[in-house]
Amino acid sequence: METIIKYELTINKAIRASLEHDTPDEQINAFIRFLGKEIGADRIYIFEDSQKENITNNTYEWCADGVKPEIDNLQELSMDVITVSYTHLRAHET
Repeated sequence: METIIKYELTINKAIRASLEHDTPDEQINAFIRFLGKEIGADRIYIFEDSQKENITNNTYEWCADGVKPEIDNLQELSMDVITVSYTHLRAHET
């Protein structure tokens, strides 16, 4: 239960940090930046899937200092390619 409360507090802090910004894009970027720093991640991605076109696009990315962004390389990826990554994420693997 203590772990759940810790995660909820972190999410709430990230939401508060994002609400300090005006536009949805700024809010999303602030949210993932806060979350990434808080959990010590190298990067955080947000992908948007298009079932109609069978592709996914990396629409938001935050990277820690010294980590090279990959957002430009992660556009119009076939869902067949990204399915492997989704399988690992569902298994709680990085």
